Amino acid sequence: MTRSRSMICKGCWQHMHVPIPIRGPLSIAARLFGVRISRMNPDLCNICETMFTKVKHRKQIIVPATVLFADLRGYTTLSQSAASGDVTDMLHGFADECAEAIWEREGVVNKFIGDAILAIFNFPIVRPDHVQQAVLAAQDIQRRWTERRERSAQAGGAVIGLGIGIHTGNASIGEIGTAYKDFTIIGPVVNIASRIQGEAMAGEILASREVYTQVAEMFPNSPPRACQLKGIEQPVPVHLLATP
Repeated sequence: MTRSRSMICKGCWQHMHVPIPIRGPLSIAARLFGVRISRMNPDLCNICETMFTKVKHRKQIIVPATVLFADLRGYTTLSQSAASGDVTDMLHGFADECAEAIWEREGVVNKFIGDAILAIFNFPIVRPDHVQQAVLAAQDIQRRWTERRERSAQAGGAVIGLGIGIHTGNASIGEIGTAYKDFTIIGPVVNIASRIQGEAMAGEILASREVYTQVAEMFPNSPPRACQLKGIEQPVPVHLLATP
């Protein structure tokens, strides 16, 4: 079931205790002052998205966060042989399915990078169970994409899978430089999540040990898999999480 959308920006309320209306009659006046619904999550406003320093009074903060990377498998090969319209439709579908699943779990879509997506959980919308929410979002993404693949196959369209990697830990979030005002996330948490995603095969969700320890009850039969990640000397244990 789709979550009902908030009438006020959840980020502004949690971080500044200011009820910024983003829906309903009061939002009309807010729009006159340039307040819009965020592209990162429809329960946030663009103040959270583009005015990080004004909201947090710092350019960077360190927060516990969970990072999810999802990436299409075989996209480069497909894009060289498929019609451009088919490739565009597939990317639109990928973006829509990922975004809806992430928003349902109160994460934000921080970046689309070609055929990949970077999502953050626990900022700006703070949740104590952000790790579990990221995992549930990953399961939902795989379920949605599987259903889309089946429909595409029945219609004679392209069929490719996607892999997901998840990691959690303290990360630096804020504005980078002076020209780019949207907030972003940097640090080892992001790098490791990206590397883990690169090890996931089509249809897989791989989680770091830090993630798995918080969701082990949901996946009691997931033995560790040692992955040699680029830039990291020692093998990194990850766990394959089942998709319902």
